[in-house]
Amino acid sequence: MMSLASAGEMRPVKASNNHMRIVCFMLQGLAKILAELRGGKAARLVVAIFLCVTPAKAETPVAVELLLALDASASMDKGEFELQVKGLAAAFRDAEVLNAIKNLGPLGAAIGVSQWGGDDEARLVLPFTRLRTARDAKAFGFRIGRMRRGFHASTTSIASAIATGVQLMESNEFSGDRKVIDVSGDGTHNGATDLETARQSAGAGGFIINGLPIDEDGIGLTNYYAQSVIIGVDSFVEPASGFADYARAIREKLLRELRPLGS
Repeated sequence: MMSLASAGEMRPVKASNNHMRIVCFMLQGLAKILAELRGGKAARLVVAIFLCVTPAKAETPVAVELLLALDASASMDKGEFELQVKGLAAAFRDAEVLNAIKNLGPLGAAIGVSQWGGDDEARLVLPFTRLRTARDAKAFGFRIGRMRRGFHASTTSIASAIATGVQLMESNEFSGDRKVIDVSGDGTHNGATDLETARQSAGAGGFIINGLPIDEDGIGLTNYYAQSVIIGVDSFVEPASGFADYARAIREKLLRELRPLGS
């Protein structure tokens, strides 16, 4: 809500939800009276001065906010995509990963899963969920195991994975001391959206981009991810030598990303 501080100055005023509802109700009545007595301009002026707005939803603090972005582009065949899903689900049953989540303390971690493919083909497939216990993590892993594929894109747009990831994390209900986007993929970026722009924008916003390149074809993806994908403080690449190695790589990656604050 805004109050009229002086003839040319407005400042925000803190008020409870009940107070704001009462004031808004009164202003609606005042606007109707002014509309009848002095015309619509007076009513619009009152509305402009006394803006009744819904208070912003409070964000839940967590130690780590993590988005796991899985490659669902056309370069992934059915079996390869399933190896990603099974490997990620297994990681949330791993004793060391469960212990890492427990060691984050009462804040815990907020983790979501997205899938990405070509330009403008990225979406959240598992909503951000707060994990604080082994039971939380195992339940999340079970949901991952039931996840279906969302795309069969003809291009590989790592830029869309990053840009959409930033939007998803900025709009969720959590606020992490560390904000990490974990990009897994088996190819280089070839989408129309500029990767460097998306990457630099994420870094400037305080996001950390880590990479898990799946170098099944031996094309040097590890160096590519290190130079062109990851960004941010302590960002890193955890390569998988092939899809059969993905389960190991994602487990090791999660152990590093879920480290306690200050470590």
